[in-house]
Amino acid sequence: MFGFTQWWRRRRPASHNDFDADGGVQQLQAINKRLQLYLDRAPLACIVWDTQHVVRAWNPAAAATFGYTEAEAIGRHIHELVATPTSMPVIDEVCPRLLSGVEYPDGVMLETRRKDGSQMHCHWHLALVDRGTADEGVIAFASDVTARLQAERDRELLEKSRALSAMAGGIAHDFNNILLAICGNARLASEDLPVDHPAQLSLTEVQRASARAAGIINQILAFSGNEEETSKDIVLFHDAAAKHPSRTSQVPRGEGQSVLYVDDEESLVYLISRVLQRLGYRVAGFTDANEALAAFRSDPAAYEVVVTDLSMPSMSGIEFATHVLQLRPEVPVVMTSGYVRPKDRESVMKTGVRDLLLKPNTVEELGDVLHRLMLQSRAQSPS
Repeated sequence: MFGFTQWWRRRRPASHNDFDADGGVQQLQAINKRLQLYLDRAPLACIVWDTQHVVRAWNPAAAATFGYTEAEAIGRHIHELVATPTSMPVIDEVCPRLLSGVEYPDGVMLETRRKDGSQMHCHWHLALVDRGTADEGVIAFASDVTARLQAERDRELLEKSRALSAMAGGIAHDFNNILLAICGNARLASEDLPVDHPAQLSLTEVQRASARAAGIINQILAFSGNEEETSKDIVLFHDAAAKHPSRTSQVPRGEGQSVLYVDDEESLVYLISRVLQRLGYRVAGFTDANEALAAFRSDPAAYEVVVTDLSMPSMSGIEFATHVLQLRPEVPVVMTSGYVRPKDRESVMKTGVRDLLLKPNTVEELGDVLHRLMLQSRAQSPS
């Protein structure tokens, strides 16, 4: 058996230079013992092989890592013990270069085989020792990094999944805005026409198609992990609208109150402004949050309620609502969105927003919400 102590003694035979009057023999023996102790207790697999790739030393960590005992490994070709078909091309390139003196300071990552045939990934640190002597060979330290690499792959997969989920949520948000414009304008057109008008059939089909589109949005949000935050299914809304064309008359009407409405989608500003005007409100609509804030700042008392979208490019709805409530804390603020994450909902409510409406059911609910907030404001105001 050719253990580490034997290997060390073989490559450094005792000579007269190792002895002195103070007991050089004892010093050399102490060094050998320390070396054996270090290598036996080293957490990394340590292997020594000669220029013919025959194993000359094999520490306990190597036995634990690769499954071969020291007796089984000593005298065998290192490639027979640990190499795999996948790693052999790399080994065939590295070994000759290493023996020629090329260094690998960052080590080499290799697929490696255990005695039981299972595979793992090891990070090998290699060094040429005793070059030009009979003891010339390679000393290698190997660490099993399979778990670390798997954790890195899992982390990358999780990051990609989160990126896809965020993208899916963004798509759903944009789709909700488009759907709200379609179904809202279809509803207004239906209300403008007599119940028996031939176009009512086409408008009903538009409403049904919008309901199917809402189902697709739910699927997208389910993929993004936010299906609980999706807008309410608008199928019921469209069925009710088809069966009861006079739905608008059932919504509580305003009495000329002034509403400030801001959304970066121009089509939605146009739609919601028309809906609220039909309900008896005066509406100041804006597509730019900075312009809307400037208008509110110039005359905060001019508006009895503020409605804002959550996601806007120039300023978020939360930031906009914060500025508005700093100027006039008692004004009711309503927020709308087609995509709300749980943390967004919490942030919205902490801001002091009175209500959060999910698109595309904004058209259906906004009239009821505004009426309720107006009644609350009247009840709280001094008589």
